[in-house]
Amino acid sequence: MDFKLGSRGMRKGIEVTVLIVNYNGLGVVERCVRSVLSSSYSNLKVVVVDNNSSDGSLKVLKSFVNKHKNFSLTRLSENLGPAYARNFAMKKIKSKYVAFLDNDTLVKKDWLNEPIKRMEEDSSIGSCQCKLLIAYDRKRFDYIGDYVSQFGFLVQKCATGEKDEGQYNREFEILSAKSAGMVIRKEAFDKVGGFDDDYFIYVEETDLGWRLWLYGYRNVFTPHSVVYHEYGTTAKRLPKEQNYRVKFHGTKNYILTLLKCLSATSMIKILPIHLFLWVSMAFWFLLNGNLRNFFYIMKAILWNVAALGSMFKKRANIQKFRVISDKELFKKIMVTKDLSYFYNKLVSSPSLKGVKGYSKS
Repeated sequence: MDFKLGSRGMRKGIEVTVLIVNYNGLGVVERCVRSVLSSSYSNLKVVVVDNNSSDGSLKVLKSFVNKHKNFSLTRLSENLGPAYARNFAMKKIKSKYVAFLDNDTLVKKDWLNEPIKRMEEDSSIGSCQCKLLIAYDRKRFDYIGDYVSQFGFLVQKCATGEKDEGQYNREFEILSAKSAGMVIRKEAFDKVGGFDDDYFIYVEETDLGWRLWLYGYRNVFTPHSVVYHEYGTTAKRLPKEQNYRVKFHGTKNYILTLLKCLSATSMIKILPIHLFLWVSMAFWFLLNGNLRNFFYIMKAILWNVAALGSMFKKRANIQKFRVISDKELFKKIMVTKDLSYFYNKLVSSPSLKGVKGYSKS
């Protein structure tokens, strides 16, 4: 049953908007929308923003408009990335809570109950991470939250493909949630300024979650809110050239997030070694004949140098509203890892051996 206000549950469930960004999602987005519309939560709106798809998925989405009063569709004239698309939609959304989903996800019918209940009970919770399981092997994890390391790189709570044996069936704090399956307090989203439009793709949720912490909110994993994610389908749909563009943004956004969110003291400690590791990795690629990877890392570093002026303006605004020190924050969301962990993460894809139905093609 939906979480109700009032001891007798006489009032209708609190309105929740589910926001899905679609880009060339033919074959997955229809299943996603049908799954969401079948949720058991009663007071639900579904908003889809299409990032100028060209594969026919927009036509599929239009078929929902007249059939479902709680469904709306907006098409953008160009693809400026999921962060921009979500910000565009969030300006018009009035619901108290908003759930973000990727277009290649499916949801359990009761997936919204726990996040809404917990955020109603605890006003300090800014966002909830759903339990993301791999859609084609539903006993294995995709993602349940991440932390930051002493080198400024992200560390996932569990490995992609790890078997779900109940070992994470408890609520715990995380650095940030992933927009493939998360629920956020709209007031908190607005307070921290939403997503940064400079993040075309990748790390935009980390930046958002980090700012939520700095502004006094917490991000938690809610283990009974289950979403199934078709791992890897977004990357497979991208042309090869655009895949390298995406990698550039991932590197760029890692550095930008640290520049904006770290305190001055933490930046002096963490940023030099973080940049050194990126440059080392770039030259490792160069020595191994991978010129494209060398190029995207160096281009990402230079982008941040060129954007220092706008970055400092953003940083000043974020730090002005900070209510928690890095010392206190890192007790909650920092873990220590040796360098081999990040080497394996940066030069290889997650190991999905044993994951039923996984294919690289």
